[in-house]
Amino acid sequence: MKRAIPVAVLLALASGSLLSACSRPVDPAELATVERMIQQTESMRIELNSLDTNALRHMGSLFEAERPSIEQRFRDTLLPHEAEVLGNYHRAMAERLPMVLSARHTEQARLDSTLFRLRNLRHDLEQGLLNKNKRQAALEMEQRWNNALRDDLDSVASITQVLIRDRTAYRSAIDSLLRQ
Repeated sequence: MKRAIPVAVLLALASGSLLSACSRPVDPAELATVERMIQQTESMRIELNSLDTNALRHMGSLFEAERPSIEQRFRDTLLPHEAEVLGNYHRAMAERLPMVLSARHTEQARLDSTLFRLRNLRHDLEQGLLNKNKRQAALEMEQRWNNALRDDLDSVASITQVLIRDRTAYRSAIDSLLRQ
């Protein structure tokens, strides 16, 4: 039993030295590309978090407080303009607001996943664990993914701004309709 331990240690040392002999040199340009993508992704996370998250949550809580009054007004006889304003506001808050919040949550998860993958890719590049073809394929795929994330984030920012603008446009009319 005492001889098994030194043999296992020798095997581990030998395999470790062989593994380091198989590693590939680090390409500074590839590492710089991964670092740039990590910074872009972190920047997108910050941007997503700054997209009026508190305003959206506030809108949601106000709507939940107003919802019974709005739905009560639907039962009343309304003028066409009143019905249009109440209906559009209700649709925006009951349907679009949850969709916007869900899209933001999904985008946050995708950004977190991308950061995890990019950090793993950086580690693999630093350790020389990928051959040239695999490195190129990984870098190209991550670049395409980062571009898609940028497009999706722009879309989320746009629908967030449209929702806030619509709520602002309807706000005074809704207040006066609910006071009647």
